[in-house]
Amino acid sequence: MIFYSSFTSDVNKSTVDFKVILDGTRHAVSASVNEQLSKVLAKHRDVMHAVPIISPMLGHDAHVIVPEEVRKELEELTGEEMDKIEELCSEPLDGGRSRLASQLRVSESFAGMTFAVKGMNRIMRT
Repeated sequence: MIFYSSFTSDVNKSTVDFKVILDGTRHAVSASVNEQLSKVLAKHRDVMHAVPIISPMLGHDAHVIVPEEVRKELEELTGEEMDKIEELCSEPLDGGRSRLASQLRVSESFAGMTFAVKGMNRIMRT
């Protein structure tokens, strides 16, 4: 006897809930694990205006302040990544606290955390 099932598993597509502060207001965000944070923010209706298109090649991006608990799991920034942050982010913080959203992928460590979206220069020097 053969049984067919239409059930599909979302085991590999777990979602994580976290918060984003923009202009003093907290916004609830839900995203799939491993999704690029810049894409998550660009499609969130309350945050999308703070995620400009940097260039046609780079797409959307945002300056985010990363909670310490998440920073502990991140690799150190390369010189090129640091240069990009200094160029695009308005008043970046040291110690890896400032990141571009495109440099981050949603992970389980985001659960319950709060990220702050800060200013961008919005001008990319060539």
